[in-house]
Amino acid sequence: MVRQADNMCPDCILYSPPDKSDPIEKSKVVVQFPSAERFKPSYVHSFGMSDNYFVFIETPVKINLLKFLSAWSIRGSNYMDCFESNELLGTLFHIARKDIGGGQGEYIDHKFRGAPINLFHHINTYEDQGFIVADVCTWKGFEFVYNYLWLANLRTNWEEVKKAAMMAPQPEVRRYVIPLDIHREEQGKNLICLPYTTATAMMRCDGTIWLEPEVLFSGPRQAFEFPQINYKKHGGKNYSYAYALGLNHFIPDRIIKLNVKTKETWVWQEPDSYPSEPLFVQTPDAVDEDDGVLLTIVVSPGAQKSGYMLILNAKDMSEMARAEVDCPMPVTFHGMYKP
Repeated sequence: MVRQADNMCPDCILYSPPDKSDPIEKSKVVVQFPSAERFKPSYVHSFGMSDNYFVFIETPVKINLLKFLSAWSIRGSNYMDCFESNELLGTLFHIARKDIGGGQGEYIDHKFRGAPINLFHHINTYEDQGFIVADVCTWKGFEFVYNYLWLANLRTNWEEVKKAAMMAPQPEVRRYVIPLDIHREEQGKNLICLPYTTATAMMRCDGTIWLEPEVLFSGPRQAFEFPQINYKKHGGKNYSYAYALGLNHFIPDRIIKLNVKTKETWVWQEPDSYPSEPLFVQTPDAVDEDDGVLLTIVVSPGAQKSGYMLILNAKDMSEMARAEVDCPMPVTFHGMYKP
């Protein structure tokens, strides 16, 4: 398993062997990324991985390690008090080769930059004709979106929740394209020549390459989060469909299917129903990318309603079945399907 190290090495990619005896102890660092601020690594929830490359996105949302080390024992503060936002930093895009031999990766020292964003989830990352295509769920701006998710805020009435969401960063699904073949003399020229995207990469006079994304999905205070694709067939490869939990002013109230090529969307939604992250399960021996089902746990508050497992047809988002559970259920986040 390849994963990000959160505490041992904040800007590292670790490889953990499939060994249940002591996977943490047997983990090893595959590649380490430089941080723009040594004692303030970025908050990183996920990273991108294609067939041959890692994509590590360093956002302006920072964890102050000095505050973190003294938070509880000295200052009596909590984890959220350790976050800072550097509005001048913008976003840095780091890439590394996955394996140059002996299980070791190699950092590629090109300086890719973009406007400031918040980022939690990568949708998919793949290579195409000398470019890395990275599709991500973003929140525009440098201010940490978690600042608007305090429980006290979410417990207020719906109008107050909407007011908070109006002030928070705007969510967008973005496609960034990173060129692998860099010619330093091509200043001011768009280095991207893929015919199916409007994303750009421009060489600047200081040697940095400025990335402008293509927006794949955007709606007023409508987020596309906790994404899934047909990872079995298209993880790290060119693809067409993504599925996600739709957040309406931070409230999860729909499941969305997105065609990343045409930007067409399909939605499942019911009144007073709050689904979880959808899990895509491919039909055995499927031919089409979206031939399968989506599994989601739906919470329906109220004495007369039961929570239920919902099964949707991944092609048209129609309901195929539901299994009700006659007991209280919490809202869930991440999960996995295990046959």
